[in-house]
Amino acid sequence: MSYARFSRLPGETSRHASTHALLNCIIKEVAIPHDTLTYRWPVRREGLPERLHGTPLLIEWSASLSLFVMVDRRSVIGSHFYLSDVYLRASAATGWHVPEMAELIDSLLAHCQWHDGTLNQELRDQVVQSQEVMTTIVAHAVDHPGRHPLTDYRRSEQGLWFGHPNHPTPKARQWPPHLLQDRPAYAPEFNATTALHQFSFPVEGLSVQANRLTDRDVLLNVADQTHAEGNERRVLSMHPVQADLFRRDPRVAELIRHGIIGDLGQSGWSAAPTASMRTWYIEGHPWFLKGSLNVRITNCVRKNAWYELESTLVIDRIMHRLARMKDSVLEALCVAQEPATVHWAPTEGDDDMKRWFREQTGVILRENFCQRFAPEHCLLSATLFARDTQLAPLVLSFIGGSTHGEGEQALPSERRVRQWFQTYLRTLVAPVMGLFFRHGIVMEPHLQNCVLIHDEGMPWKMLLRDFEGVKLTDDKGVDWLAGESLHPRVRESMTYRREQGWNRIAYCLLVNHVAEAILALSWQRPELGDALWQDTLDELRRVRQTLDMPAPELDALLEGGDLPCKTNFKLRLMAQADRQAEYVALPSPWQVARTVDREVAYG
Repeated sequence: MSYARFSRLPGETSRHASTHALLNCIIKEVAIPHDTLTYRWPVRREGLPERLHGTPLLIEWSASLSLFVMVDRRSVIGSHFYLSDVYLRASAATGWHVPEMAELIDSLLAHCQWHDGTLNQELRDQVVQSQEVMTTIVAHAVDHPGRHPLTDYRRSEQGLWFGHPNHPTPKARQWPPHLLQDRPAYAPEFNATTALHQFSFPVEGLSVQANRLTDRDVLLNVADQTHAEGNERRVLSMHPVQADLFRRDPRVAELIRHGIIGDLGQSGWSAAPTASMRTWYIEGHPWFLKGSLNVRITNCVRKNAWYELESTLVIDRIMHRLARMKDSVLEALCVAQEPATVHWAPTEGDDDMKRWFREQTGVILRENFCQRFAPEHCLLSATLFARDTQLAPLVLSFIGGSTHGEGEQALPSERRVRQWFQTYLRTLVAPVMGLFFRHGIVMEPHLQNCVLIHDEGMPWKMLLRDFEGVKLTDDKGVDWLAGESLHPRVRESMTYRREQGWNRIAYCLLVNHVAEAILALSWQRPELGDALWQDTLDELRRVRQTLDMPAPELDALLEGGDLPCKTNFKLRLMAQADRQAEYVALPSPWQVARTVDREVAYG
């Protein structure tokens, strides 16, 4: 088998990618938990093409609305490649038809009967905007075919063209209207670099908090201090969009007028925005700069909350202590240090105003691991398992296949894929499970938080990052806080019930990460997916043997227990914040499902 190549225009590619992301959500979050998905043809086929390739999948969204699509496999956790358009049929309609995205969303909202509360009527516009952004991204990528996303670290951060594959609005970004551009210099998908905006502030009100770094080291690495107007002032960097929002605030404008804050414009270092939109990569610089961005990206407004600025430093100290403990179970653990934060707030004013300034100006220093491993050996896992401009998985050419004829590339052998994936799992699973069960630490190993460190294409290490998202379980992890003097809100933000912690780990690791990896690796060969899930089970069993302590949640999983799945679609449907996310249960990917014609393990 070889890669299927289609001649899709950017608009068609984005339509498929956006629809597929939406389908992934409603299948996992609604159809499977509510038992409204079946692998069969509808009774009435009017409007459907006579010939469709693949396995039929029917979703009874409500008593009056159905969806139909062809997929490449049966999957108990709803992980498919889609082989046809999505067809819609209301009970009063004469037949099936292919809806535009706006009509599809409107129909889902109008026939939604399983919710409590008021539906987010802005969801349609957010989904449509996300698709429009994708179209522009794909057109740019097609115009620059030489910029392969898996060439090096920066290109992998800027090559995540379709975003989160299980999110209804993966490329939604609510920029202020006056900043909307076709290909803005602050959007990573357009291979952008841009000068950071800089402001100068008086030393009074400046706060530098650091582990293992001096205040001077921190300040020299957060901005170009040569722009400071005198010895009693310091410079901080800011995202250009954040800077625009910041200086438009009346309180800031007044301080600028009086010369208390100096607006230095885009006088900072030339930096590349990464996939997170607010973390900046500066080539040759020892640190990433992670600033606030008061813009909604998918679910969240991406600001540095004041309590997260503090908790980041606590987690950095914990990880530093862990590294010195030499725990054999964590032998493969590799993290990006985040040893410093800096912010400015006026010395006068109430606590709410000071907190606002703190969150607007706050910057986190994150280790530039490319200096430790070299950028050509670092790849964002989210992009590794993502799709190219024709929606074929990028990872298959990365693993390596042979070339036949005019550029046609054969799929890598199944043996090669399994060997590669088994090595990949060895870098990923043990550290995450070891942190949770042995130390009560909840990492968030979703695809965008993981960076693969490879050696000539073979997995070598998995770097885990984003300390602001790390939680501590209330039964064991909170023991790490002994001796820490923390505000109650900081402690609360860091603490999870054990069940919450497990849900987060199991979802991020297995549903968000491993399931997407397996789907990409088994493209055109769905039976290979079964073998890769078996490899995953074998790795989980191996890790279980090394833990040498009670691990009831992992035991239940190994015995066929359900997987938790985060409800990204329901969050946007109810216009809720990401912290309000709930989980639904998906069947075990290792259960054996008897079907009419065969017995399928996952498949």
